[in-house]
Amino acid sequence: SDARVRFFFEQSKEKIDDMKRSFSALAVGGFGGPVTVDDRSVRKVHYSLNITDYHFDTMMENFWFACDLMEVDAETISDASDVLGKVRADVTAGCTVRLEVARKKSESAGTDGLFEALGGAQGISAFINKHFENIQADPRIMHFFTGAKLEGMKAPVETFMAALFGGPVQYSGRPLARIHTTMAMSDYEFDSFLDSVKMALRAVGGDSQTVDECVVLLETVRQEVLVNRKRHDVRKAMEAASTKTVFERVGGESGITTFVEAMYSKAMEDVRVKSFFEKN
Repeated sequence: SDARVRFFFEQSKEKIDDMKRSFSALAVGGFGGPVTVDDRSVRKVHYSLNITDYHFDTMMENFWFACDLMEVDAETISDASDVLGKVRADVTAGCTVRLEVARKKSESAGTDGLFEALGGAQGISAFINKHFENIQADPRIMHFFTGAKLEGMKAPVETFMAALFGGPVQYSGRPLARIHTTMAMSDYEFDSFLDSVKMALRAVGGDSQTVDECVVLLETVRQEVLVNRKRHDVRKAMEAASTKTVFERVGGESGITTFVEAMYSKAMEDVRVKSFFEKN
C-alpha cells in the first residue's frame, strides 16, 4: 500500500511469492543462518530497475515498523538494519551507473547524443504524441491529463523532454515544482508516468539502451514533480493490514456457515422463538 514503492510490487501472485522467498533467503543468510543466495545475484536482479536510495530507504522504513509491530527489541532491529544496509550499493547500483552513462550521452554532440538517438526533433515529437495517447488510456494517471488544456500541455512537455535529452533547445516554462504543487502526485503515479514513457519510446522505435537512458534521466526530476506528495504513514498502514476483519475473525465463509447452522439448530429448541421456524 506504500505509494513510494508500490509500482515495483505490482506483479503476479507467483512473482510476489518468489520475491518473498528470495528476500527471506537473503535475510536468513545475512542474519547468520544457512547461506543459500549468492550476494552477486542481488546486483544482477536489481540492475535494470530504477531503484534509488530513496526507494531503498522506504523499504528500510517499512522493515523497521514491521519489526516494531512484531515487538522485536531495538538492539536486534539495529543489528538487522546494519546487515540489510550492506546490500544497498548492489540494489541501487543499476540506477546509479546508468544515470551517469545517460547524463554523459545527453551531453554528447552529434549522432552519439541521446537526442539524436531518439530521432532528433521529429523523433521527440512522435514520442510525445504516443506518450499522451498512452496516458489518456492509463487509469493510473489519466486523471492528471484531462480537460480542454490537454493539447496545450504537449508543447511545453515536448520542449522539456527535448532539453533534458540533450536537444538544442532550452526549457523556459514554469518550474516543475510550481506546476505540480497542486497535483499532489504520488511516487506510484510518477512511476506509472515513467512506465508510459518507456512504452511510448519503444513504440516509436527506441532501442532498450536509449529507453533506459531516458527513464533514468527523468528519475532526476522526481523530487521536483512530487513536491507536494502525501506523507505515507507506515505504522498506520501496517496496523490496518494486521487487523483482521470480522469476516476473517469468524473463520470466513465456512465459519459463517457453521455459525448459522448452529444458530438455527439452537433456535429450533428454544421455546421462545421455535414457532417461527416450525413452519418449514
